[in-house]
Amino acid sequence: MRISLPRRRFLLAGTGALGSVLLAACAAPAPTATPVPAKPAEKAPAPAPVPTNTPVPAPAPTKPAAEAPKPAAAPAAAKPLQEIKITTRVGGDAEVMQKMVVKFKEKTGITAIHEANPGEPEYWAKIQALHATKQAPDVIWASTGGAFAFFARGVMLELDPLIIGDKYNTEDYVKAALDSLKYNGKLYGMPWGGHPGNGGITYNVDLLNKAGLNVTDDAASFSNVTWMQLVEAGKKATSGDVFGYLPGTDFLSITNFVNSYGGDFFDKDGKKLTINTPEFKGGLQLMYDIFVTHKIAPVPDAKFNAGEAFATGKLAMRHSGYWGQFDPGPKAIADKFKWNVGLTPKGPAGKRGTALTINGQSIWSGTTKREEAWSLVKFLMEPDQNVEIVLAGGGRPALRNSVLNNERLMKENRAHKVFVESIQAAEPWKQPANFRWPEFNTAVGQLFGNLWLGKVTVDQAISEATKPLQDILDKPAA
Repeated sequence: MRISLPRRRFLLAGTGALGSVLLAACAAPAPTATPVPAKPAEKAPAPAPVPTNTPVPAPAPTKPAAEAPKPAAAPAAAKPLQEIKITTRVGGDAEVMQKMVVKFKEKTGITAIHEANPGEPEYWAKIQALHATKQAPDVIWASTGGAFAFFARGVMLELDPLIIGDKYNTEDYVKAALDSLKYNGKLYGMPWGGHPGNGGITYNVDLLNKAGLNVTDDAASFSNVTWMQLVEAGKKATSGDVFGYLPGTDFLSITNFVNSYGGDFFDKDGKKLTINTPEFKGGLQLMYDIFVTHKIAPVPDAKFNAGEAFATGKLAMRHSGYWGQFDPGPKAIADKFKWNVGLTPKGPAGKRGTALTINGQSIWSGTTKREEAWSLVKFLMEPDQNVEIVLAGGGRPALRNSVLNNERLMKENRAHKVFVESIQAAEPWKQPANFRWPEFNTAVGQLFGNLWLGKVTVDQAISEATKPLQDILDKPAA
């Protein structure tokens, strides 16, 4: 800030002497001889007048007397920079955020303290507890998997007033992404990262070529592979301790299968279970066959390290997603074989199974630092910032067109282009009407576990899962 100095004042220290001559009347000393009567004293002669044409010396310039300067005017009180808090779940998002808060301070001077909380569903219980005690972070990582219950309860701040007041341009954002973070028509989060459900298959080119599947390390070469071709190649690739394909068994992974057959877990309103349909059963039967009938997948075991198995050439295909480009990644695989990440196949319904899944950034409704929190959210959504996040292995692109269509990502990320196509075609996020997705997802993992072990048939598994899952849908809003 420019500070104006006070104007100096100078004092004139007099006019100075002219050097005028003082003619003192000097009386002569009295004589020592016989005194003579004194005559009247004579007047002393008048001083000679100074000729008027004589130059008068100019007064000597005087040095101004030093004056203490006045105190500088105090600057207008600047608003102190605030310290804010932000939270994410543990894992990759936390690792990315630790770097982002450093860059944010370098750019804005605002300190953002990051804290990592357990993964879902424990993450949401922690956020609820912090909100209840008025200690929630100012900025909150909020995935579509659990955020809506918090939107509905007023835990998160509506962002529309901030966007309008700041004249923030949202035209670059993917419309479906913003719509997916709205509740009752109001926006509560920004799409920091997105993917089409899981929706990807990391594949070993060398093993699949030996198994007769003609694919290359160009991800687009996998786009026309069908589920049946995948199974046949998996059967041929399976030998000894090498397996052909490991599917995911959570809600999103099962959705990739059953939705490609035209099925879904529940209706569009999220209130009625729809797993007892031919379409849903068709996708589930395919998974059963992979695990049990053809035995091309290892027996499900929490201790089995799928990333390590793929990196060492023990797994020809692995269910993954956009993040499959980085996990296990080029460093782990090195030059042992050619590989890439393709999209899960289209099914009999003529489509890939998708559900637009978003990792968003929201602001706590109880924050006293809205401006600073909004500054951090905007910073996290900057296109250049997000391109660097993805290139560094962030695992998902922000859902902005300038990020999805970024030339560097198209060239440098081996599967980015095919995933952009899938993201843009993805169906909306699927969730129960009562927002109990975390609970529903956990139940799916538990209720279908015996199916992958071959202990029950598809019909038996669906029969056993129907009531527990419908009971969750029938509960009041979370």
